[in-house]
Amino acid sequence: MLSLVEKLRGSGQTLQEFCSFDGIKLHTLSYWIGVSKEEKVPSGFIEVLPTNDTIQKIEVIYPNGVKVNAGVDLNLVSKLIHLY
Repeated sequence: MLSLVEKLRGSGQTLQEFCSFDGIKLHTLSYWIGVSKEEKVPSGFIEVLPTNDTIQKIEVIYPNGVKVNAGVDLNLVSKLIHLY
C-alpha cells in the first residue's frame, strides 16, 4: 500500500481520481497516507550509543575554523563549547 501512496504523489491526480481509476476505496488509501506520514516524521532525539568499534574522540570546530580534539571527556567538551 505504501507504494500506492508514492504512486499517488507522483501521479498529479486528486485522491478521488486516483482511487476511482485504480479501484481503491478512498478511506483505505487515506489511512495509508497517514501511515506514510508517521514513518517520515522523526519523533525527537535518538539515543546513539558507541560500540566497541567506534573511535572514542570528539572534535570541536569553531566558526573561525579552529579545531580542538577533546577525546571523550564531556566536561572538557562542554567547556570548549562555552568558550566561544
